[in-house]
Parts: sequence; C-alpha cells; structure tokens
Amino acid sequence: MALTTTSRRATATGAISFAVLVCSSCAGTANPAAHDLDAELATLEPALSCVRALPLFDDVYHLASMRGTICVDSDGSITQIRVFDSPTASLVALQDWAIDPDSQWLVQNSNWFAIGPRQHVEDVAAQAEVALRPTQSIPVLPRGYQPDPLDECAQFVSSTASTYLTDASMFDSDRAAFEKVLPGVTTEVESLIQKPASAELRGLAPEDLAFESEFSRLGPDVKSFCRDSSTAAPN
Repeated sequence: MALTTTSRRATATGAISFAVLVCSSCAGTANPAAHDLDAELATLEPALSCVRALPLFDDVYHLASMRGTICVDSDGSITQIRVFDSPTASLVALQDWAIDPDSQWLVQNSNWFAIGPRQHVEDVAAQAEVALRPTQSIPVLPRGYQPDPLDECAQFVSSTASTYLTDASMFDSDRAAFEKVLPGVTTEVESLIQKPASAELRGLAPEDLAFESEFSRLGPDVKSFCRDSSTAAPN
C-alpha cells in the first residue's frame, strides 16, 4: 500500500510567481540548528516495528529542513514519520497530504507528524510521551500564514526532476516550457540526476518506496538552486 499525497506540484504549464525570482529577502527559512532533526527522529522511531525502513533525507518540495522514515510493517502497512525544523513547516507540509480514510490516521505534535495505521501512530505518540488523539483531518495553517515563494520554486524544480526520471520524452518536449517558467532549471535537473550520488535513484521505478527515499537526497541541492535563482535575479 502506497501512501497518498495530493497533487499540488507546479507544472510547466503553470507559473511561478515573479516574486520567486526577485525576492532575495525570502531566502531565509527556519534555522535547522533549532532542532537536531536526526536526534529527534531517533527518539520516535523505536515505536515502530519495521521489516523495511527507508530514510527520508530532506523535503524536496519545501524550503524547510526535514528528516523522516518510511516504515513497512510485516503486514505490509506503511507508517511515515517526518520531523521538521519548525512547527509551521510541519503544518505546511501536511497540506500536501490526503489521508486515506480506510487505512491512515495522523498524529501531529509541534514540529513532527506521523501518518499510518491508527495503532502505529498512537504508538509513536506514546513513544514521544505526548497525549495525541489520532485524526483523519489535516490541521489548518495558522491564521495570517504567508506562503514562502521559494517553496513554489522547490516544488517546480522537484516536479521537473521527477518528469526527467519518469518520462524523458516529455521532459525533452517540454524543455522550452520549463525554461520559460524558471531559466536554468533543465540544466540543473540534468546535473543533479547525473551525479554519482544519484546512481541508485536513476535505476529505481517510481512505485518503489526506495524511489522516494533516494529522491529526498536532492533536497539540499534543489533548495540551493532556488535560493541562488532568487538572489541572482535583477532588482
């Protein structure tokens, strides 16, 4: 059973706000040092019994830093834990999810959340020593929240990279459209995917859970490209 997220990624026929390319003041994000994400994730993972555990190295669709795990239980069920560098980042990332009412529940606390079978997410909450009631509703963003335009850039770059990996002919035919939205994006994507560190990713099918794990390694480079694109644009 694969986990489901809603499809809110930018496409070549969409548009990134011009603010993405010119808002140099938008490059700042929550300080990753505010949380030791790896250590925090390590305190939650013992709640799960995994026959297969795949790490998530970063969030490729948002500027916030993230660490996570994809846990496959012996019955084939999947539980994900994701730890972010701020409570707001956790809520923003949750907006991309659609909870499967037949098999998934959510617990969300401060800067992390867990999604999976009800008992599994309850076990994560117990491991964290917090009393959380599982829900199948996505919590709303805080009042007055203003989206980070660089999130939109990260989503576009990552979606373009996914197209390159899964449909090379579409990537080639839409190259001009991708470049019109964000100059330099196709060259950046090709460079990222052809790096030696991406060798395993290139050999994986998108439906393989390992694809998501390996794809998450691109996060830091995607974010760096978006930050450079915003500060390099003329005022």
